[in-house]
Amino acid sequence: MRYLVAIFCVVTAGAQQRVVLSLRLVGSQKYHQGELISAEVKFPSVAPGAPPQERWQMAGLLLDPSAGCGWMASPCVVQFPRAVRAVVSVGPPPAIDKSGTRLISLNRYLPALQPGHYQTAVLARKLSEYAVSNSIEFEVTAASPEWISQTIAASVAKLKTADTVAAAEQLRALDCPGAWQASLDLLPEIQGTLLEGLAATRQPAQVCELMQSAIAAPSQAVSIYYLSTMSQVCARAHLPPASNASLAANLASKEGEKKTIAFETLLELVQQVHNNPGQPQPDWIPVLKSEFLRSYATIEPSRQRQLLSFYARTFRSPEIVPLLESVLDGWKPGNYYEAEWVAIDSLYQIDPARAQARIVSELKKDRTWLDSSQLDMLPASPARFTDDELFEVLAAAQRDGGWNVGLRMTALAKYATSAALARVKAIYESPENPCQPELMAYFVRVDPAYADRVFHSHPWDMQMAPPQCTMGYFQVTPRIAMGPVLEKYMTAYLMHRNVFIKRTVAHSLAQSGSPAALEALWDAFHYFHNYWKGKEAELAQNNEGVELEVALRNAIARGRNWPTTVSDLRMIESMCVSQCCLDETREDLRARH
Repeated sequence: MRYLVAIFCVVTAGAQQRVVLSLRLVGSQKYHQGELISAEVKFPSVAPGAPPQERWQMAGLLLDPSAGCGWMASPCVVQFPRAVRAVVSVGPPPAIDKSGTRLISLNRYLPALQPGHYQTAVLARKLSEYAVSNSIEFEVTAASPEWISQTIAASVAKLKTADTVAAAEQLRALDCPGAWQASLDLLPEIQGTLLEGLAATRQPAQVCELMQSAIAAPSQAVSIYYLSTMSQVCARAHLPPASNASLAANLASKEGEKKTIAFETLLELVQQVHNNPGQPQPDWIPVLKSEFLRSYATIEPSRQRQLLSFYARTFRSPEIVPLLESVLDGWKPGNYYEAEWVAIDSLYQIDPARAQARIVSELKKDRTWLDSSQLDMLPASPARFTDDELFEVLAAAQRDGGWNVGLRMTALAKYATSAALARVKAIYESPENPCQPELMAYFVRVDPAYADRVFHSHPWDMQMAPPQCTMGYFQVTPRIAMGPVLEKYMTAYLMHRNVFIKRTVAHSLAQSGSPAALEALWDAFHYFHNYWKGKEAELAQNNEGVELEVALRNAIARGRNWPTTVSDLRMIESMCVSQCCLDETREDLRARH
């Protein structure tokens, strides 16, 4: 006790004010070897908004009697081998609540303690200043095999019913064969903490052998982090890691989610090879491909989209076309759409003509997985539909139980000929639906004078709310068709009093506007700058205003249809009022160098 108190006096003697740093146990003062020891640390208060370097941080634990660490020159720090820090992601430190209190596990800092009586205190620091908390005392007693077995079983039970980090920490702290096996069995749950425990083991040879042998088990989840952790643990034990071929060889026997994880792991390994030219292709790739094609339909639907996308990116070649088309052929009403969207996008990357033929076929069906966004893959010409076909599918969609009216209207707007003008006007002018921004795109494309009359059917008063259809014309219509009359309508509203309207216009012009819109965007940006110049602190409290400035600067700097020079970016940088605007602009400038 005198040892830690003496350190406290030395560390804080030169402080100009009292530093309040406290430590208390959460639970009893008596623990078994390997039992989780939880404690609360209350850090000294800091001024609100203080930068990170002025906040107190954990520097470790002091321990009496020491156990290889625990004195001022060498406090006990997080027990995690440096060699594996880059492999298993060490998460952020436990959260500090509003009172400055953080819950910690002493086991993460202290080495395995032999039975005995101990005192410990927290060492904290900021810049060159140190502080030591009060000391606490606790007792460590021998752990019986029965207690270890019961503790493992209790931790596993908790982890099977809830995402309990404390239970995972308890398995980590035990560091014994039963805890290792339980950790492997629980994966992929709380993967970070459990793999950290295996990586930090004091018996790397045994853990290496266990992880190697577990790869073949049908119920074992083997992620890329599993393999990386195993590799580093085996390296610490001076043992060769298992070949990745072991996972591929046992892929067919993997069960349910564990097979999905195995696919993700092997695909990640293939991509690593692709990203490092010169490395030989794994000889197990044919096994991966054949098993993926055989098993794809059995993968849980919620994971199919992501896995199919990953597979298509990894093996983007004509040989995967049959798989992609089987996904499209297998869709039924009521199924998820996401996998089909990935399939058509991947098919388009490999064989655009085949993908376009599928889109045409789907548009003619009453029910389809197709969505308006996929029509970007199908140019407006040459025509692939008759006007009658487009009107027929729209009429079917508008009946009770119809399917995706927006898709049909978008198709009509993009692909109907000028001969259909009277029929489109009749639909647009019907009283049932006063706002049809998809059909407005048809007029912008085919009869801009008619579109202009609609846009001028109300005063362009920048102090009044526009008609209800206007926002649809700003958000939906430009994605389908953009023309001078619509662009003129939109640029006028860059000066509207409503910030949301201005921001919406800026976003749409960035995506669909012509170079002619750039002058209006610069004018709006200049106006914003002149209004807020000298009021930086006030703007910083106005999130809506900051978002508008960033939207305007993004439209100018990253617009799809015009180039932006370094001189333009320097001009934007000189005019930015908010820090967000400056950060975005400096990111663009860095990308130019």
